[in-house]
Amino acid sequence: MKIDSNKYKFGSIWDELPEKREKKLPESKSEAIELVNAARSSMDKSTLKAWDSHNDMMKKSAELRQIQARKKAIEQQYQEDRDEQRELMAKIALENAQRREKFK
Repeated sequence: MKIDSNKYKFGSIWDELPEKREKKLPESKSEAIELVNAARSSMDKSTLKAWDSHNDMMKKSAELRQIQARKKAIEQQYQEDRDEQRELMAKIALENAQRREKFK
C-alpha cells in the first residue's frame, strides 16, 4: 500500500492545525491552549481517519480471502466430480470390453 505523503504531514504543531489557521506564535496562554487543542483535535481526526481506512482495508481483505476460499472449494469439488466421472467411465468401458469378449 502506498501512503500519500502529501496527505499526511506530521512533524510540528503547525502541520496539525487546520489549513485556515495562520502560523503565528500565540501571544497569550489562552491562545496557546487554543492552538494545542486545535492541533489535538486535528490529530485525533487524522488518527481516526487512518484507523477507519485500516478497518476498511482489513474488511475488504477478509472478503477477498472468503471469495478465494469459496473459489478454491468449488474448483476442488469440480475436480473431484471429474475424477469420479472418469473412474465411472473407465469402469463402464471395462465392463463393455468384458461383455464384448464374452460374445466373441
